Amino acid sequence: MDIFLSILQHTGLVLFYLLLFALDVLIFAGVPGGWVAFAGIVIWDIATGFSTVGWPLLIVMAGLLTVGEIVESLLGVVYVAKKGASKWGVLGAFIGGLVGAIVGSAALPFVGTVLGALAGAFLGAVALEYAYYNSMDEAMKTGFAAFVGKLAAFFVKLALSLVVLGIFIWRSWG
Repeated sequence: MDIFLSILQHTGLVLFYLLLFALDVLIFAGVPGGWVAFAGIVIWDIATGFSTVGWPLLIVMAGLLTVGEIVESLLGVVYVAKKGASKWGVLGAFIGGLVGAIVGSAALPFVGTVLGALAGAFLGAVALEYAYYNSMDEAMKTGFAAFVGKLAAFFVKLALSLVVLGIFIWRSWG
């Protein structure tokens, strides 16, 4: 009977890991999946009397997720600046990404946030870079860099969320 109970417990744990992973991937649907997964980890830790993860690692996990949010906000802008955009192109990428995320969320729940942020960063960078240089070639290069930078930011945020999941798996399996 003990082996059967152990199999059930580990199966449940693996299913919980898969749920947390699915929540992390929802970052690409505009859902704060890393934070929702973290809430599940906190609830798990409370249920186990903080014996699984503990406060110090929970704080580290929250810190990693916070870094992910900061990176998501700034990486696209930093990347476009490194690619030679003017200050106007950088500003257009930043404002366009924010406005695009808001408009995308309103127009198409979930995936609209991400699609809107990507399109907004591209269009904002193109518009202000074109206004500055009066060159569509320069504007398109800057817009593409803004798009790539914003997409890279989403992947960095996902990677940090997966590190949080990895820490939880490391601490809970056994």
